[in-house]
Amino acid sequence: MRTLTKPAALNLPTKPLLTAKATAKVAKTTPAWSLRVARAMGAESVVDVLTRQHRQIKLGFLRAALPGPWRRRNFDRLMRLLAVHEAAEEAHVHPVARRALRHGRELAARRRDEEREAKQLLIALWRTGPDGAGYLRQLNEVRRAVSRHAAREEREEFKALRKAVSPARLSMLGAEVKLTQVYAPTRPHRWVNNEATNKLAAPVLGPVDRALDALQHRKTP
Repeated sequence: MRTLTKPAALNLPTKPLLTAKATAKVAKTTPAWSLRVARAMGAESVVDVLTRQHRQIKLGFLRAALPGPWRRRNFDRLMRLLAVHEAAEEAHVHPVARRALRHGRELAARRRDEEREAKQLLIALWRTGPDGAGYLRQLNEVRRAVSRHAAREEREEFKALRKAVSPARLSMLGAEVKLTQVYAPTRPHRWVNNEATNKLAAPVLGPVDRALDALQHRKTP
């Protein structure tokens, strides 16, 4: 199974800008009521929300590698955080980047390709589990893929969104991401890898995954 590789064919500008048409579209997507919702959810920029979660994921990989009785619980927490994080990005953030940023279509496609490859590694890691043979090797493979992907998001996508999209819209996106993560599936699913499938999966697979999580938690000493 191949790991993520750095794309070589496409060189995007370091500072993507909005086109006039995209500017108007983004402005229209932030009605007054949405600002009230964003304030109720904490009014935190989506860039700040996701960047903080990147740091939590990095720490989660370290904890999931530790031996001892807490390894299973740390592993489950890491899988849950990765699942809900990617679900929110695929459902809300990449679609906005695709519409609002210059070269946004290509940029969003690159992020989705990276996430699709990382998800295959995650599924293999999930099947192995923290007690399986080769666990640490697979965990490290996923960690490298996810770390590269997160760094590219922060460098190419998040910086551009902060410059191109209004603070109000970024706060509203932050609220949407937080709400999505409350209901999103908590484990990797092979076919859930874009905006449409993530929005369809949340009301179906989300409750199923959470029920399985609760059952497993009761069985875990």
